[in-house]
Amino acid sequence: MSASRFITPLGIITLLHSAYSCLHYRSIISSSNLDLDVLASSSSSSLSSSSPPTDVIIECFVGFFLCLMGQIISAGEFVPVMSAKKELKAPLHISRDFDLWSTRASVIASVKNQ
Repeated sequence: MSASRFITPLGIITLLHSAYSCLHYRSIISSSNLDLDVLASSSSSSLSSSSPPTDVIIECFVGFFLCLMGQIISAGEFVPVMSAKKELKAPLHISRDFDLWSTRASVIASVKNQ
């Protein structure tokens, strides 16, 4: 079994837990009897209604990193973007598909001759 089968779900669980922690934190802040104006004005207070706590932010980054690493591991071996052999091909605009047999010049010339 590959490691990505364990790393990716662990990252998803970590992200879900950080979302739940943030919601729980906001419910505690909103249900507390503390005045939000006092919380906003005091810089020494660790409670803030405008931003989540630091541990939730760190947990989000760790969960994202775990999900990213799990998906990179599951992608397999990377191959080079450019192939080793080069083939010479004509550009797409130089092909028989873009040859014009009937142009405006021939239509204009036929109208002038009438």
